[in-house]
Amino acid sequence: MEYNEIESLFVPILAGSKDEYGKKKVLTKPLSFDRVNEGFPITSKTPLFQLPIELLNDITTYLGAKDLKSLALVDRNCRQLARSVQFCTVTLDYSFRKHSLITALHDEAQERSLNNGCLPQPSIGACVRRLVVATEPEHLSEAHSVAERPDLEDLREVWDRYFGVYTVQIASAIAGALPNLEELSLQDRTVAPEHLLGAIPASPIRTLKLGRIALAVDDPITVPSEGARWGVESLELEVIRDLNSPSSRCTANFCKSVLEATSKNLERLVWRGHYGDQQSFGQTISFPRLRTLSLSLISMPDDTVLSSFFPSDDTSVLRALSIDTRTKHVRNFLATLGQIKTLQSLHCHSFAIPKAPDISFIASNPQLKSLALSPHTNEYLTTTLLPALTGFTSLTSLSLIFESSFIDLSALSYISKIKSLTQLWLSAGTQSGWAVDWEIDHDTLLTTLSPLQGLRRIAFTRDTYRSKDGVPPIEYYYEYRILPAETPLPELGEDGLDAVWEEWHRDRMVEVARKYFGAFKRLKWLLVGKYPMGVMDGEVVVESGSRDGCEGVLRKWWGLDL
Repeated sequence: MEYNEIESLFVPILAGSKDEYGKKKVLTKPLSFDRVNEGFPITSKTPLFQLPIELLNDITTYLGAKDLKSLALVDRNCRQLARSVQFCTVTLDYSFRKHSLITALHDEAQERSLNNGCLPQPSIGACVRRLVVATEPEHLSEAHSVAERPDLEDLREVWDRYFGVYTVQIASAIAGALPNLEELSLQDRTVAPEHLLGAIPASPIRTLKLGRIALAVDDPITVPSEGARWGVESLELEVIRDLNSPSSRCTANFCKSVLEATSKNLERLVWRGHYGDQQSFGQTISFPRLRTLSLSLISMPDDTVLSSFFPSDDTSVLRALSIDTRTKHVRNFLATLGQIKTLQSLHCHSFAIPKAPDISFIASNPQLKSLALSPHTNEYLTTTLLPALTGFTSLTSLSLIFESSFIDLSALSYISKIKSLTQLWLSAGTQSGWAVDWEIDHDTLLTTLSPLQGLRRIAFTRDTYRSKDGVPPIEYYYEYRILPAETPLPELGEDGLDAVWEEWHRDRMVEVARKYFGAFKRLKWLLVGKYPMGVMDGEVVVESGSRDGCEGVLRKWWGLDL
């Protein structure tokens, strides 16, 4: 027996370049006490319960972990109130503590199944609003005493425990122990067992996230009853073939069944495919409430998928679209669409640059408020796209990636005519790896873009600079970190010359930022040289302690992540 599907769980996901700026932990709001208490009488004499029930969450969310533990010891009602915060979001990371929790939830599910869904006392499961399954490699190693690379015996033991017990208990909890579950996220990058997938339709979830799980068999998912529909409103779908299974040739049947079962209520879909995995619906499916759509790397042998998301009549309510335009099939289909009157945000992206891109779809939607394109040549942007955008009077957000390592002056001139812009993100040259080759010309940018006095945010990414001595070459500016010869050297600390260079580079970018904040009077935020900058009382404020790519907030602010 092969154990590749288990071995993958021991491999940590590598982190990319630094992207911490603007990231805040979003806390899920606990469920109201009347929901988690499931109709049991309130018998507590605690003054807290003399308050209206709707105020209890406003109080408990300010309590720390120790305070919640103390509250849970008071009486049964206080314990359930504390649980509503403690177990609002549950992340199953394979730690010993989470093993105990999932065992308790499994037991609750078993008891509910024997008592028509009821329990003799308030439960943990009723408090869970969001469930994430994301095994941490270190917890997996610790639980099975695996110190180094797991051998065959280790893998056999982990396989038996993970697929034979752990995921069975998770499936049991999903299907029968979590009556108030709203979001389910499966993030273990391994083969998803049938018992786990089969439990999902029995849950009351509104948001489902399937993150790069593998399918051993491309079978449709089974809904509880004939004609039943999930209440899922938001779906993130990324499933891949199990390359170790001879019967796993595609994922089309599974994907079609999930989308068909959720189609009537679905408002948001993020669907990512993989090369060689052909997707077809056979016939069109109606998505009457779909407002947000992201399609990436979806290979399609026919038009049934695209025709389902973009109906030929005027019934679409789509507001935000992110679509991969690498294939001629997709580009040709978009060219026939015309205007989607409700569309406000459009992101067209591709790894490859089309030889003769058609702008008819973009040109047909002058009502757009946000547009992001990547990557394209100076010639295409200057002669075809940007002239058309000068008539987009509602466009407030623009993001462009130029394929070459420079931005043509005429392109900047066209951009300067889009007076409605409030945020602008420009990038050029190589877009991956540590080497960067866009030697940005700030003087030209400041002069040419000066008519855009409505700008509040400007971002430059993959920008590089030339040191005063010309060493190193611009591609290695951030990598080699060489100081100009005349730079005075203070007493060196633990980080040595690197720390001195970082301070020199930061000060250099502050000087650049002063020019932008001086030229654009409404500007509130600038990303330059990998430093996010703000302004307060006319002074530039560096908003990060070190260089940061800021990719997360950029994608959020410019509508690339839907």
